[in-house]
Amino acid sequence: MGYYLDDKLTGERLPATISRLSRKEVMLVHKGNRFHFKWNKELDFEVYGLRIDATAEIVGVVSIERSRDECAVKVRLIANAKEHMGVGKRLDRIAGSLLAFVCKISFESDFDGFVCLVPKTYLIKVYREKYGFRNTGTCMFSSTDNSKILIDKYYESSDQERAESY
Repeated sequence: MGYYLDDKLTGERLPATISRLSRKEVMLVHKGNRFHFKWNKELDFEVYGLRIDATAEIVGVVSIERSRDECAVKVRLIANAKEHMGVGKRLDRIAGSLLAFVCKISFESDFDGFVCLVPKTYLIKVYREKYGFRNTGTCMFSSTDNSKILIDKYYESSDQERAESY
C-alpha cells in the first residue's frame, strides 16, 4: 500500500515511495537535465523525491515550506521529470502523488490539510480541474476536504490507516 504510478505503455502499476532528499541528492537533481527549475535554490527548504521502488529512479520532486503564519504548507516548486510531462509522458500520477504527500504533511503539521501554491499561468486550469485547488487571485489552495480527496485518490491505505490520518 502507498503511492503508485501508472505506466501508460505497459498498463503496469509501479509502487513508488516519497522521501526527503539529502543536500547531495538535491544538487544531483539540479545538475541533471531531467527537471525544470533551479533546485539548488531550495537547499534551505524541505525537498522530497518520488522514486519508483523497483529502480530507485527519482521521477518527481517537490519543495515545500511549512508556514505557521499562513497555517498551510506552501509548495515552492513541483516538477515531473521531463520525460514524464505532457501528452507523451510514460508515467502518470506523479504530480498527484506529490500533492497528496504534501496534503498529508499539512494534516501532520496541524494545518488541517491546507496547501497553497503559486502555479505557472498555463497550469492554473490543471490545478483547478484535476487536483481541485481553488484560485484566490494571488495563489491557489487546497482546503481540508479537497486534501482528503487527494490523499484518498493518490495514496492507497487501509480503512484503519485512513481513519487515523486525518
